[in-house]
Amino acid sequence: MKYKKFDLGNYNLYTIVTDRFKTIDLKINIRIEKKKEYDKYIPMLWRMLVSTSSKYGSLKEINEAAVDIYDPYYGIRFISSGKQDVLSLFATFVNEKYTEKGMNEKNIKFLADFIFNPKIINNGFDNEMFEAKKEKLIDYYLSTKDYPREYADSRFHEEMTVFDYKEYSLDEIIELTRSLTSTELYDFYKKVINEGKLDIFISGNIDPLKMKEIFEKNIKFAGKYHEDPVHVFNQTVYNKEPNIVIDNSSNVQSNLIVGCKTLDMTDYERKYVSLLYSWILGGGMNSLLNQTVREKNSLCYYIYTNRVNLLSILKIYAGINGEDFDKTYRLIKEEMKNVENGNFSNDLLESVKNTYYNSLIGIEDNQNDLLNSFISEVYGVSDNMDVRREMMEKVTMEDIMNFAKKTHIDTVYLLKGDRS
Repeated sequence: MKYKKFDLGNYNLYTIVTDRFKTIDLKINIRIEKKKEYDKYIPMLWRMLVSTSSKYGSLKEINEAAVDIYDPYYGIRFISSGKQDVLSLFATFVNEKYTEKGMNEKNIKFLADFIFNPKIINNGFDNEMFEAKKEKLIDYYLSTKDYPREYADSRFHEEMTVFDYKEYSLDEIIELTRSLTSTELYDFYKKVINEGKLDIFISGNIDPLKMKEIFEKNIKFAGKYHEDPVHVFNQTVYNKEPNIVIDNSSNVQSNLIVGCKTLDMTDYERKYVSLLYSWILGGGMNSLLNQTVREKNSLCYYIYTNRVNLLSILKIYAGINGEDFDKTYRLIKEEMKNVENGNFSNDLLESVKNTYYNSLIGIEDNQNDLLNSFISEVYGVSDNMDVRREMMEKVTMEDIMNFAKKTHIDTVYLLKGDRS
C-alpha cells in the first residue's frame, strides 16, 4: 500500500493505493468542536443531508441516479469522537476499471453533493421533508423507552458527567427537536461548513494524481478552521463515593451500567494498556467478569466492558435480575480490585494480546477497516500497524495493574425490572 497526502488549500486529500480490492472506499469528514448546544441539531442534520441533493427533486430521483452509476453504497452520520463531532460521509463504489471510464468521477461528484450541495429552499432545508424527518426522529426518541438497553444507556449518560457540561436528557432533546426549524438547521449546517476542518480519504486501485484532479475540480471548501482539533478528552475528577441511581421499570430483566473514569492516562496507556485492561476485565468468555459473575455465580444474562478511550471512560454493562444488584455490584468491584492487584493469569494476558494481533490481520483483509485504521493514524488516535504490534508486545502485567489504579467507579445506573 502507498499513502499520499495532498494539501488542497482549505482541506487535505489522503490517497491509499492498493490493488487488493475491486471497489473504492471514500470518506469525507468534517470535524467540529463538541458543544452541548450542537446536540439538538446533529441528529436532524445527517438525516436531512443523506436524503437531499440540489440536483434531485426526490428520493426516487436520487435512487434512479445511483442506479446509473452502478449503485454505490453510501451513508452519512455524525460520529462522536472525543472532543469532536465528525460529520462523515462514507461510501463504497465499484472501480471504473470494472465498469466504464469516467465512473469514478461520477460517483465522487454524486456523493459529494450530499454534503456540499443539499437541497435548500428559502434559506432552509426542504420543509416538507424536514417535517417528515423530524416526526420520525421524535418517534425514534419516544420509542427508546421500549428498548431497555438503549434507554438505560440514555439515562446513564444523563447521570454521569462525562464532559464539562451535563448532557441533555431524553425529554429535553425531544422538546428541542420539536421546536427546531428547517432554517435553524440550515444555519447550523453553514456553521459546520464554514468552521469545520475537512479531510477526504480515498482508497483502492487508484491514480493519486487523477484523484487530486477530480477533487480539486468538484469540491470547493470555504472552511476557516485550519488547526488540527484535539480528540482526547481527559477526565480530571470523579465521584469518590459513586453516584448510584436506580429507576424502576416494568421490564422483567434489569439493566446495569457501571461507569468508570480514568485519570492521568498516558498516550501509551490510552492506545494499548486500556484495551488489554478492558478485555481482561470483561472482554470475552474467559474474562474475569464473565467467569465470576456469569459462570460461577449465575448472576447475569450478559456482562461485558466497553472502553471509550477518547473520553477516558469505561462502561461495564450487565443484564441481571433486580434482586441480584448488590451482589453483582460487589463482585464487579472485587474483580476490578483483582486486576489492580495482579490477580489474573499470564495466560489470560497472552490470550488477549493474541486476540489483538489477530484483529490487526483482519484489518488488512477489509478495505473499510483499512481505511478507518489509516484515518485513526492521521487523527493521532492510533499508531500504524507495525508500531501497534511492537508496542502491544511491550505491555506488562505491571502496566495493567498501574492502569487499574487510575480507573475509578464514578456512576452506577440500574434500570430495575419487576422480577425482584
